[in-house]
Amino acid sequence: MAEDFAGMGIAVIVVTASIVLAGILIGLGRAFGYKRIEQFGIEELIQSIVNAAIIGSFAAIVALVASVSSSLVTEGCSATSVAAQLLCSLTNVNTALLSMLEELMRLLGTLTYYQGLSLNFGAFTILPMASLSSISGALSVQLLLLNLTMILVSLNVQTTAFISASVLGILFPTGLILRTLFATRKVGGFLIGLAIGLYLFYPTFVLIFPDPTPGINNATAAMQAFDNNTYYSPVPVVDLNDNYALAGKLDVMSGRCSNNIANISNGSRCFNLTAGIGNNTTTDLSGDLTYISKADSDAISQSLLYSVVAPIFSLLVTAVFVKELSSLLGSEIGLRTMAQI
Repeated sequence: MAEDFAGMGIAVIVVTASIVLAGILIGLGRAFGYKRIEQFGIEELIQSIVNAAIIGSFAAIVALVASVSSSLVTEGCSATSVAAQLLCSLTNVNTALLSMLEELMRLLGTLTYYQGLSLNFGAFTILPMASLSSISGALSVQLLLLNLTMILVSLNVQTTAFISASVLGILFPTGLILRTLFATRKVGGFLIGLAIGLYLFYPTFVLIFPDPTPGINNATAAMQAFDNNTYYSPVPVVDLNDNYALAGKLDVMSGRCSNNIANISNGSRCFNLTAGIGNNTTTDLSGDLTYISKADSDAISQSLLYSVVAPIFSLLVTAVFVKELSSLLGSEIGLRTMAQI
């Protein structure tokens, strides 16, 4: 109902006052025989009734759209309006991106450790993990894109928070007040159309795009599994006194120390390193990093779709709607218009 929304109380008071004023003008016109005053009062009474109809219709549409849009968001978002639902969804995306950023930074730290390893054998020196620089560079670019995506999502959060908090409390009542006055009717109609467009159409058309949170969580889980894998973790400095500590780590990451070949590849040393790996578990450094890179790319692209493409598309649709609705609401809906219809 209208009174349940912020700012509607002011609008209802203004509409009620305009109806009373229109009734006074009609009474004065008839009492003193001034047809122009009576006609003006009738026209203003019709505009006041239209304003009251706008309030009731808008309240009903808000409830209907909120009910329909609730099926487009996650179970954790139980907001009562479509703008609040979008705000909840964007907040969840921002939180998921933060977790993904933390895991990606941990992963890059591990890769930086290994790609800088230098093994000196006296006569020659080798860099066994130097090839990781390519995947490390790709992940570094993804890190920059992820930071940019978080900025865009945060911008959308702030915009949606403003819409959710201020549109009904400021734009809609102000539009009704200005529409009540014949001199500012067009401005009032524009503000009403803008309020309806921002509060209903903009968040609704963003919510029809797929939520990127599942893809983000998938990428985060893949990196978390890598970061928490004992066989990929950097060798502690205190363990480097063991001659086989680093070599054994490289053996495991190369896949030579899986259980099915442990007795062949390096005897008891390899077996001791892989004692905790199940029979069906293998370590595949390049394969795991390739999958992580693909999962990160999918998550970032889905997030950019939700934070860039969806708002732009929604703004275009909203702009068209506001243009058409404001021209309708800003017009004189009176006896002449009804006679023409």
